[in-house]
Amino acid sequence: MLYLTLVVPAQADPSVDLRQYLESLDAGVPARIADTALSSGKELQRFYRGRQHLPVWTAPPLGPELIGQLIRAIENSAQHGFLVRNYHLGQLKRDDLSPLAREVLATDAFLTQARHRQNGVINPATIDPEWALSRVSLDPVALLNEALSQGQVEAVLERLWPQHEEYRALLAKRAELLVLPDTESATIGPGPTLKRGMSGDRVLVLKSRLLGPGEYSDEFDLGLEESVKAFQMAAGLDADGVVGAATLERLNANSFSWIDRVDANLERWRWLPDVLPETYLRVNIAAFSLRAIRNNKDDYRMKVIVGKPYRRTPVFSETMKYFVYNPYWNVPPSIATKDKLPLLRKDAGALESIGYEVKVPHQSQFVGVSQVDWSSVTPRSFNYVLRQQPGPKNALGSVKFMLPNPYAVYLHDTPDHNLFQKQERGFSSGCVRLSDPLGLAYWVLDTDGQSMTRQDIQLQVDSRETKTVYLKKPIPVYIVYLTAFVDESGEVVFRRDLYQRDQPIVNQLRQEF
Repeated sequence: MLYLTLVVPAQADPSVDLRQYLESLDAGVPARIADTALSSGKELQRFYRGRQHLPVWTAPPLGPELIGQLIRAIENSAQHGFLVRNYHLGQLKRDDLSPLAREVLATDAFLTQARHRQNGVINPATIDPEWALSRVSLDPVALLNEALSQGQVEAVLERLWPQHEEYRALLAKRAELLVLPDTESATIGPGPTLKRGMSGDRVLVLKSRLLGPGEYSDEFDLGLEESVKAFQMAAGLDADGVVGAATLERLNANSFSWIDRVDANLERWRWLPDVLPETYLRVNIAAFSLRAIRNNKDDYRMKVIVGKPYRRTPVFSETMKYFVYNPYWNVPPSIATKDKLPLLRKDAGALESIGYEVKVPHQSQFVGVSQVDWSSVTPRSFNYVLRQQPGPKNALGSVKFMLPNPYAVYLHDTPDHNLFQKQERGFSSGCVRLSDPLGLAYWVLDTDGQSMTRQDIQLQVDSRETKTVYLKKPIPVYIVYLTAFVDESGEVVFRRDLYQRDQPIVNQLRQEF
């Protein structure tokens, strides 16, 4: 009899395919598969080596369910401003994708999503060197292992978004902006400044922009002026009721430009620490404001002045350790040479009359600035210590709050309170000037458990005595830059991008990796 032996080919071992692919990466082959670049190649290799190259997303019985969760998570990330095609969404939905490519791309997508949700799509150091805040990083490989062990890919990724109420509120406003009607057809054309008493087609368009569709006269009346003022206040502009160039630019922005700005600020929230203290101070540079938060609730607010666009206030966090009544101002070397030296050469007596004094090399005592011949001193040869005595003309005013940092930035009073009447207040050389410094002193002392009345504080200032007050428990201070946020009334507020930081973020968010 003739016997036939049927030879059945051995099933390919998926772990062998994975191992061979990863070995090719070790050999220097570019991290690509199925004509798609990978974003998390090193972490991907570490993940599979930790599990002996066993597949996850293509392995029965849970693989299809897990990859379905991943796809839903990627789709939902679009609501946060993510470009979903950067996470292989189109590829993962293909029916003809090879098992190896599906496995590798799914893992790369999870690892990249985890990193971007937790720390932001963009490394802030590459786009904004003056941003010095960071979040605590979790290991995305450990997160993936946790998600797989629990069968909860979607839930693990969801919890990585910032959990701050302000992030969630801004996210909700983004959803509202997405469904707004396109307003580009109602753009106000170029022309003269619009103000009360004028009339014409541009006034009609202005009314439709501010008041919505309706039948209106073409008169710029008192009611329209009040509407313009309300818009200007919300936009952080001087509320004069006149539609000049700055107001016109804000009015003509369509909903998609607002979404861009929201997305830039959602990204900034992803750069911030995940947990903020229960009690701390926060300065928002773009809003020219300081908020004192106690036990997670707004306790106190004030206007501030921040750095000029060419002397920007940096973004960082530190702790306030002490403050000083009637402080000396030790003029930073950069300000001494760039700002004060030309004034000293022109009229040293004028600066001496408002308290400026100088310590010359090899001398221990300060003398009046008029005792130095400044005519031959240049920025390069300037080797003096310049300071201003306490007093009503002192640049730091009656009190300064110290949070030691490498930028020499602190919070302080100012002798010129007229500038607080401006809506946009970028006037300093980088420090933060306070509209109510004695009020902050009271809040700081009260928070620190040091009982002093406002009258006691005023008496200390009036004494003209320089006095340092150390805090028993340093108070965290966060200086941030947020140009879009939801205010206490629940309305989204957009501030002018004083330092032109939004567009570079938007440009990178919209790029394919």
